[in-house]
Amino acid sequence: MKELRAELGDDLFALGSIVKRCLKMFLKDGMAVFFSLLAPLIVFLLYVLFLADIQVDAVNSAFPEGFEVSKGLVKAFVDNWMVSGVLGVACITVSLSANSIMVQDKQRGQILDCLASPVKRSVITTAYFVFNFVVTAVICTIVYLVCLVYLAASGSFTMTASDVFAVFGVLLFSVLSATLITVFLASLFRTEATLSGFIGIISAAIGFLTGAFMPLSIFPTGVQYVSSILPGTHSSGIFRHFLMSEALEDLVATVPEAAQASLRSGLEDAFSMQLNFFGKMVDIDVMAIYIAVIIIVFVVINLTVGTKLLELSDRKPLFGKKKKPADKDDK
Repeated sequence: MKELRAELGDDLFALGSIVKRCLKMFLKDGMAVFFSLLAPLIVFLLYVLFLADIQVDAVNSAFPEGFEVSKGLVKAFVDNWMVSGVLGVACITVSLSANSIMVQDKQRGQILDCLASPVKRSVITTAYFVFNFVVTAVICTIVYLVCLVYLAASGSFTMTASDVFAVFGVLLFSVLSATLITVFLASLFRTEATLSGFIGIISAAIGFLTGAFMPLSIFPTGVQYVSSILPGTHSSGIFRHFLMSEALEDLVATVPEAAQASLRSGLEDAFSMQLNFFGKMVDIDVMAIYIAVIIIVFVVINLTVGTKLLELSDRKPLFGKKKKPADKDDK
């Protein structure tokens, strides 16, 4: 038992040391920190300046012909949909960008020195994950706070206090799943250049695939099915539930009772508050379970396959010859 405690203490010390080093490297590059925060805020500004009016027209078209609805209520509904998309995309793009530290270590051969040391592979992989999670969670929290300020300043704030905290919980849950996935994906790359190219492609496509830029309902059924596989799509769906529910009810309450059910269903479908999961509409409970399953799957993948991928490097160790890493941790 004493040996086990000592070994655990060594593992935690090594984990903390690697995480601390990664954080120092990340914070040392001020431009990297700035652009990691700027990217989701640019998406937010694009919504406000260009995409908001398109979605306002879409909401107005859902109402009975000749029926006038408050512009403020429509704007609140659209703004909350917008924030849902921004948060969903931020969890993925920020997490991807934070993996540059791990790939940089592989490119420079520094990770091979870690592998040649007594530090366990699983500890190294976990350290990169913890670093990524902390950075992504902090930046996404800042983005969330900026969005809350915007909603309050524009008169579009409709959430209850419990919803505000629920969204924060969903944010951390989404960051957890996104980090586990992106750490594994980044472990497939050997150089920062190839990772940057991959990040550019994903950043351009993910907003559409998760229904953040445009509602998924406007895409062909096949695209909706592909999108429903992505955990980020389910995260965005849960965000919409907590951010948009009150705004939706405010809109529905403006029409006669006989038309409320039809309007509610139409808006929920049009703005992807429920997801088309291979022909079946699913609610937030199923979305949350799906994300939880993905988290478990990628924990296993990272601690098995992911630890082996750490050796993918174009450089030799900085000190001495490459040694075969000890496997004592993975027995």
